[in-house]
Amino acid sequence: MKKPKDVAELASRLANAATTPLVVSAPAVASAADDPDPAPATQGKSSAAARRPRRASNRSTVAVFLRVPEPLFEHYDEEAVRRTKATGRGVTVQQVMLDRLENAGTNA
Repeated sequence: MKKPKDVAELASRLANAATTPLVVSAPAVASAADDPDPAPATQGKSSAAARRPRRASNRSTVAVFLRVPEPLFEHYDEEAVRRTKATGRGVTVQQVMLDRLENAGTNA
């Protein structure tokens, strides 16, 4: 096991830091004219997540969750695998379902 080095110095630095009062800096005040699109405060998030731009939401669509019976899902999954092999691009079950719904809407 290694011998501890500079333990006394570290202890004195920690004791000094514990007794030193914190320096509170005044928050920078930005006017609304300087930043036309201020980001909401992100408490508890990492700075990388705060800097990442938000993707613009598509207002012409609505999020939908479907729970289909297992045999129907397996059928769509098999079709998705066939399309993936045929096109060379990944095709999801969701894409197959949407295609079926769109085709049913045009045939009606």
